[in-house]
Amino acid sequence: MEKERKKSSRGIVLFLTALILLAGLLAFHMLIGRGMEKQIEKLPEGILLKLAEPLEAGEIMKAETAGYEIKHIEKGSGEISIYTVRKTNEKPLHVNQVSDFTWNVFGRQIEGESLNLSSHRTMASQAVYLSWLIALLPMSVILLFVGIRKLGALQEKQWRQGVEGVLMIGAWLVVIYFLTGKLEIPREFLPPEQILDIRFYVDGIRGFFADDRWTDLELYQTLRACYNQEVEIYGAWVICGWIGTLIFWIAAGVESRNQKKRERRRQYG
Repeated sequence: MEKERKKSSRGIVLFLTALILLAGLLAFHMLIGRGMEKQIEKLPEGILLKLAEPLEAGEIMKAETAGYEIKHIEKGSGEISIYTVRKTNEKPLHVNQVSDFTWNVFGRQIEGESLNLSSHRTMASQAVYLSWLIALLPMSVILLFVGIRKLGALQEKQWRQGVEGVLMIGAWLVVIYFLTGKLEIPREFLPPEQILDIRFYVDGIRGFFADDRWTDLELYQTLRACYNQEVEIYGAWVICGWIGTLIFWIAAGVESRNQKKRERRRQYG
């Protein structure tokens, strides 16, 4: 009876430890999220255009009549001019070819480069969900592995373990479905073919931070600073989650081994 009491108390301690760890991570994440929301609200919207030729007053007026808001940021070297363009009805803008975009908006084809500020603002707001996905990755793999192993116990008619396996896999599916359902990643940040094209994501991140076309602009610096802050803060939170998962799993593993030893001793006297 005393042994059963000790065994039960150890299980309760592990369960309470997991709850405390989860509550701490949730509270920490909420504080981070509130601070980052204020930073994201300050991020610019619209399209940043660097055009080879300056826009004429009539072209700007035509675009404004059509519902666009045009703001001249600065004049670059030579004839290059930089503008921000946004739709006054908050409809998202997309640029495939700058020359086609300027033809549709201003009535003249102008060569240049673009940076979708609204898409980056949306992407920055997704860090809250991406951090959860990354933080839960080790636990998800462990939960799925244990769930599948327990599910196999149904073949041996060990119904309790089989039901536990079903519940674990079900919980894993619900969490992944909920988090992925919250993601709203702009299409331009996703690979055209395979969603797990790691090289595409690496090249995209490297290209943005190594891009020297916009480095002199305050809008770009604000956006980049927000990304850097998210990586630092959410990265630290993810590492805390991984460490907590590791500690809890080691403790649970040790307790499981001790329990098996106790059962063997009881079985063989």
